[in-house]
Amino acid sequence: MALDQATIEGEDFIGLMGVATDKYAIVSPKFRNASALEVPVFQDLVYGTHLIGIFCCGNSSGILMPYFTTENEVSRIRKKLEPLGVSVGIVEDHYTSIGNLVAVNDNCAIASPLVKNLELISDVLDVEVVCMDVEGHLEVGSCIEATNRGFIAHPDCGEILDNLKDMFGVAGRTGTVNYGVPYVSTGILANSFGAIVGGKTTGIEMGRIDEALGFL
Repeated sequence: MALDQATIEGEDFIGLMGVATDKYAIVSPKFRNASALEVPVFQDLVYGTHLIGIFCCGNSSGILMPYFTTENEVSRIRKKLEPLGVSVGIVEDHYTSIGNLVAVNDNCAIASPLVKNLELISDVLDVEVVCMDVEGHLEVGSCIEATNRGFIAHPDCGEILDNLKDMFGVAGRTGTVNYGVPYVSTGILANSFGAIVGGKTTGIEMGRIDEALGFL
């Protein structure tokens, strides 16, 4: 298991540019190396942008993409993922930043109250979906980075760690990334095998992330 650091063309918020699971990763073409994840890594765009981690979320069963993803992009991603047994779902919703609003691993998805199409999320990701905010934060996907090994959550989530553990089926802890940023998933791309964190992440933060994601 590896914990790497990366700055991509001056950008430390690398979690905004990819989705990682235990079966695959979809990342921006700007990524030069995602070998720490130890899964097939595919480069692509969503709506012509590199912001895959904002617009998409996924687990080993499926990936969710917003309705404005182009037909060519959806077709390319389906060709890459369906041979792996991964479903591709298109979310028709007013709020399109799915990655910011849904936190998921292979056991559970936590969806922001802003998200309406919970049945589709459950069907594509093949998990129970819990609709809730996290300590008043509606950006659930930004506040939690969850894998099948552990999770790290926004510092405000300290009092609900046991609840999150029950839902995700793994232990976790609170922390920050990129020198104090509390929206942890913006600066982390992780699965059960490894993680990549933004270049401004301090040694102390990396230690907490290592522990939270179950690598220690």
